[in-house]
Amino acid sequence: MQIQPTAAQLKLLEPLISRPRLAPFLATTATPAAAMELYLWNVRLSAAFGEVIALAEVILRNAMAEQLAVAYGATWYACPDLFDDRTMNGFKGTWRNITMPTDPATRKPAPKTLQAVPAGKIVAESTFGCWVNLLDKGGTRGDGPYRKNVDYDSTLWRKALHKAFPNSGGKRTTVFTTASHVRSLRNRAAHHEPLIGGVPLPGQTDPRGRTRRLTLPDAHSEVLRLVEYIDKDIATWLGQTSRVPELLRTRP
Repeated sequence: MQIQPTAAQLKLLEPLISRPRLAPFLATTATPAAAMELYLWNVRLSAAFGEVIALAEVILRNAMAEQLAVAYGATWYACPDLFDDRTMNGFKGTWRNITMPTDPATRKPAPKTLQAVPAGKIVAESTFGCWVNLLDKGGTRGDGPYRKNVDYDSTLWRKALHKAFPNSGGKRTTVFTTASHVRSLRNRAAHHEPLIGGVPLPGQTDPRGRTRRLTLPDAHSEVLRLVEYIDKDIATWLGQTSRVPELLRTRP
């Protein structure tokens, strides 16, 4: 059901949203009521983006995890020599946040071991950012004299991950760029930030020094492209069923 308040309800809602949050919408509209209409459209658009991103994220991580398990074993995430510190910290955070069921005999949580925690739980509970980082070029591991460069191209990508993206052309940078764009969109939509000006890309600037932004149609295409790298038919279906294009056409 679409949120469609009356004019009176819009007026009541405005102070509850707050002027600072409405500021970007007020800047592009003629009246507070019009700003609220645009704000609610942004809410609906974020939800529609969330639907396609949720499917893309699950498809992505499952495809990647499957190939990593084939190459490095079922507990590939526990192979410290494979990863840079950023990735290791991500998996450590996932591990810390996993809760174990209570042992009826002791009334205490069961011991958290590699054998007791299903691989699927690690896969499901690791952040989207963690998966995107696995597609990056790799950073460093360790400090001081123990500091080493970690090259994901020669390990994770060439030995495993390229097989997860059979329709990508075989270049890690291609998949990483698309996945990074989807992550930027995901974070913005998930945190209820304005989408009306496009999707800012952190660390990227245009020739005038301004933060580079993806248009909303391009952002939607990037989500579908990420799925297409894995499965073309599913990407086509997702594009046909997504609510995003219709919402873009009906922007207030």
